[in-house]
Amino acid sequence: MPYDDPDPTDPMTLHGVGVATDNETATADMAQCFIEEYLRIGFLPDRILRMFETPTYAGPHRAFVVLGPQRIAQLIADETALRGGPGRRHAEHPTNDRYGNVHLPVLEE
Repeated sequence: MPYDDPDPTDPMTLHGVGVATDNETATADMAQCFIEEYLRIGFLPDRILRMFETPTYAGPHRAFVVLGPQRIAQLIADETALRGGPGRRHAEHPTNDRYGNVHLPVLEE
């Protein structure tokens, strides 16, 4: 397949989809996903909040504008309490038992 002529049936081709919605629940769900993702990779809650406040982060900033700073701060606090905050990066640090079985606590919660 030529570089400049991607195949539309190729499942590995990146496709962006814009979804415009005024549904506050959908926006809160999106914000929660962003927060969870960044907590899992080790961002501190203050850094996540700054990301939501920064207009160059289009998705998080849109959620910040729609939901407001108090709601975003509450979502960050809720996810931090649920996930245990930074330093609890399960997925990158699996543990093995004496039989060689790999345990990923993030999948066993």
